[in-house]
Amino acid sequence: MLRLTPELPYLDQAGHVYVPLAGPDRSCLKLNRHASHLWRTAVGSPLDLDTLGERDRDFLLGLARRGVLRTTPVTATATAEGA
Repeated sequence: MLRLTPELPYLDQAGHVYVPLAGPDRSCLKLNRHASHLWRTAVGSPLDLDTLGERDRDFLLGLARRGVLRTTPVTATATAEGA
């Protein structure tokens, strides 16, 4: 389990998530509806990446590699307590 935390401010509006400085040449990255839903799910609570499809998992890990998301392991105890 991982907790994914945004490293950049973001805007969640009109069904899409926008992340400034996360796109090519540090432009604003506009996530499509599927990616926006994935972002909301991932940022909202601890996530087991093994439950995601390969493309979704690779997308989130790619954002982590680029410094857009920070990953923090979550222990089983913390998950049981609702952390």
